[in-house]
Amino acid sequence: MPFLTRRVREQPAAAHPSSPASAHGRSPLDLSAPASTPAVATGQSRNPLDLSAPSAGRGATAAAQRTPTRPASPEERLYPAPALGELRQLTARDAVVRLNPRQAGVGSLVVTGARGVAWEGADRTTGAQSVHREEIGTPIQTAGNRPLLSFVSRDAVLVLRHARELRRALFIAAEGPMTAVAFAGAGVAVHGSLGAGQRTVLTATRIGSVLELRAESVPADWDDGQIWREFAFTMTVGLGAPLR
Repeated sequence: MPFLTRRVREQPAAAHPSSPASAHGRSPLDLSAPASTPAVATGQSRNPLDLSAPSAGRGATAAAQRTPTRPASPEERLYPAPALGELRQLTARDAVVRLNPRQAGVGSLVVTGARGVAWEGADRTTGAQSVHREEIGTPIQTAGNRPLLSFVSRDAVLVLRHARELRRALFIAAEGPMTAVAFAGAGVAVHGSLGAGQRTVLTATRIGSVLELRAESVPADWDDGQIWREFAFTMTVGLGAPLR
């Protein structure tokens, strides 16, 4: 009896998934060829730990640090104070007024009621003069062959158009009040004494392009020499007539 056989249908071979080697053309375990070099990261995709090139932020910060800053001018460092003409009278409480650049560069500052003046030039030479024309030290001569600060009649006159040649000055009050008047009539007054047993000294200090006037007090019985020393004035010796 013949054997009965059953035909077994052959199963088709299962498709094998493509390996990484076929996907990329090379097996990841194949060391025979170097791996492809990844693209260099740029911009925001760069590795933050990569120090091979400075970032834009660091470069901008460094550039900002290298940019020089303009230093503040002497006038910008001053605290606020009234301009000449805004305050009618100086007192112990309101002791400062300033001549703005326009006021400090035109005409003259005329101070009445002073018994003596002292000055220090931009070159640090010093001198002094009394209302009786007694003089000691070094006068500051301007381009017009006129003293920068001196008495005219009984008024002390500071030539403001040459004020850059001045560093500072003192106006020592006599017995009554003093007034300081600049170009166009702007001025201020101050009593000859701001307290019992005191004498007023009006100081003028050039700060950049402004001129600051300040009322100070010293003992009423001090002579001019003691007042000079109080304000650190040491007269230039040997030029000018002795002060008697």
